[in-house]
Amino acid sequence: MYSPFVVKWRIFMINLTFIRHAETILNKSGVFCGRTDCDVTSEGLKNAISLLNEKDFDFIYISPLKRTKQTLNVILPNSNYIIDERIIEASLGEWEGKIKSSVDPNLLTLYRVGKYTPLGAETPEDIDKRVCNFVESLFYKYQNNERILIVTHNGVMKSLKRNFIKDYGNIMSKNLETIIITDVEFKYYLQSKTSQSTT
Repeated sequence: MYSPFVVKWRIFMINLTFIRHAETILNKSGVFCGRTDCDVTSEGLKNAISLLNEKDFDFIYISPLKRTKQTLNVILPNSNYIIDERIIEASLGEWEGKIKSSVDPNLLTLYRVGKYTPLGAETPEDIDKRVCNFVESLFYKYQNNERILIVTHNGVMKSLKRNFIKDYGNIMSKNLETIIITDVEFKYYLQSKTSQSTT
């Protein structure tokens, strides 16, 4: 774990571009995906083709689930990539594979804002721990203006918004939504972490 006090002197020089994967078969069907390893739809792939104007990345990370690789293969064909478990989708426990409309809408609302966890699912704290560890590790590993692409999931995007984005608006992320983390967002995170540790 890295000390938040390095923010006082460290210059962070990397740029992280996070993208939620393209629409999947289960997304289209209104079913909770979670860790289910489902395919991207043909429409989702078409929408991903022209997603990025900037396609010059030094390193690329994806999750172990094939929908992130399928999305990457359309955005940047034949790219080398690193698979990282820390950016996998949230485990949804008993909600995994359920039709969203079958779930109590009040519980769904509470879940989306981190105030309810389905039985057997990952808690927001567990997700934040691995996602923040992933982001921290990149900022300390790379130091030469590297541009890094990360293809990931809604649960990870929600964690990024909670921890790195000051005014994020909607906590949910649409398919192919993008979040960029630079030194500004990383220092905001470190400063928030320092404040929490002193209260």
